[in-house]
Amino acid sequence: MATLTSKQFESLAAAALAAPSADNRHVFRLEETAHGICMLGTEDFLNAPSSRRVLGLISLGSAIQNLELRASKLGLGLKIQWQPEGKESALLARFAAAQMPAVDDPLEGAIDLRHTNRRLDFRGPKLPIVALQQMAEDVAAVCGTGLVWLDEPARRRDALRLIRRAETERFRNQTLHRELFTSIRFDVGWHASAPEGLPPGSLELPWFERPAFSALRHWPVQIAANLFGAHRLIGWRAASLPCRLATHLCAVTADGEIETAALSAGKLLQRLWLRATTLGMSFQVFAASPLYALSGSSSISANTQEALATGWGKLCPGQRPFVVFRLGHARPPTLRANRPPLDFGAGAVSD
Repeated sequence: MATLTSKQFESLAAAALAAPSADNRHVFRLEETAHGICMLGTEDFLNAPSSRRVLGLISLGSAIQNLELRASKLGLGLKIQWQPEGKESALLARFAAAQMPAVDDPLEGAIDLRHTNRRLDFRGPKLPIVALQQMAEDVAAVCGTGLVWLDEPARRRDALRLIRRAETERFRNQTLHRELFTSIRFDVGWHASAPEGLPPGSLELPWFERPAFSALRHWPVQIAANLFGAHRLIGWRAASLPCRLATHLCAVTADGEIETAALSAGKLLQRLWLRATTLGMSFQVFAASPLYALSGSSSISANTQEALATGWGKLCPGQRPFVVFRLGHARPPTLRANRPPLDFGAGAVSD
């Protein structure tokens, strides 16, 4: 086993914090030990309902992928022991470090450049053959995962129907509505970023849509607006239309027990996102429709859950989708969400 230096640990922690997270809120902390790293779950993650736990596991998988890529760059190998003290423990994983030859992976170089782009219009050209082959290699690098392309017109039409239905639920279900709007940092205004939560400016809403959207954070206003079909309009504008305009639309799938599969899906998602970054392409994730398709994963109605599960079952036969993403070329985002400071997600303890 190798002993990490403070500089190595800080570099690894920075890479983990650069991973994507639901609502720009990480659900883990890293602690330095004598021979590696411990990953601890936050109280919010440990007490999360099923749907939020799955989202947290996807983000944890992305963080683990970043840790592995950065470790290889530093000449380290990380052997992971997942949930060594059981599922109920705050200790999510132990990483034992060992010396190995350094590997210069182009994906590692994209860790700090990766970001979400919510601009409406993603355009071509389509991915070249070489890039498609690289993405196939990324899928092969994460056991038990798959990538389903939804570009063929009939398949995309069916996927859009599922995406729109799930996004619409977020504006007519009070629990989902609260989850969404509490994640948006209206307190920082439309022109500033934030280290936690989603700064409103990152949503890429034109100025004339902002007052109405801000008002909808109040549930009585949302209820009244829904009488005029606001929830359906927002579901179309926020998800269906952007996915319709995108050059590529894909679903990340994973097999196995739900928690292990969610981790694997997160690892593949991060590899694909980093790959897109190296190609200069924009990327946006839509997790609602596959997430709500999971039995018991959210507060939506049984009919909606069954419809989403059936729909995704037809689009991804024999596979379980976890996230959908759109991919294409776009102008840089107006505003990027910041990441928390290093001391937020990392600490030091003795082994």
